[in-house]
Amino acid sequence: MLTWLTNRAERRANAHNLYGSIVTLSRSPAIYDVLKVPDTVEGRFETMILHIFACLERMNGEEPTLAQDVVNKFFADMETTSRELGVGDMVVPKKMRSLAAIFEARMTEYDTAIADSNKHTLSDILSENVFGGEERVSSSALALGRYLMKLRQNLAQMPLGDLVAGKIPAPEIIRKS
Repeated sequence: MLTWLTNRAERRANAHNLYGSIVTLSRSPAIYDVLKVPDTVEGRFETMILHIFACLERMNGEEPTLAQDVVNKFFADMETTSRELGVGDMVVPKKMRSLAAIFEARMTEYDTAIADSNKHTLSDILSENVFGGEERVSSSALALGRYLMKLRQNLAQMPLGDLVAGKIPAPEIIRKS
């Protein structure tokens, strides 16, 4: 009779574990040291989006409620972070709408770039989004694109149950560092 409550609690625990793994992987020092992603609020935001993108893509409609729970956790985290950075109560809703628009645009851009199967398209998008379009970082954007593709490959090869449990394998570039 109370299975809905048990399922809800399990789903929340799974979302918590999966989001925690995404945060941990996104904060790996190698992403900032080896891949040269700027260690800034914006750089961390973009890194989180990349990891969420890869996980949502892996779930590919098989776990829509969990996927939504992970996205909700991300935005709750972004709201808390915005407040900690001094964004006032009156500005938070506008800031969250802006972040949601950026998030949605990134999901579409990365999906389109990957469907295009052109590493330069993905690199160009990453260069603009993550590195601010600086010409000197094109090799970093290519490396970050390779990282994303390897992460996607790792996720595709793992059982969905492991992903749901928050067991995200770090791509080799992160494990070596």
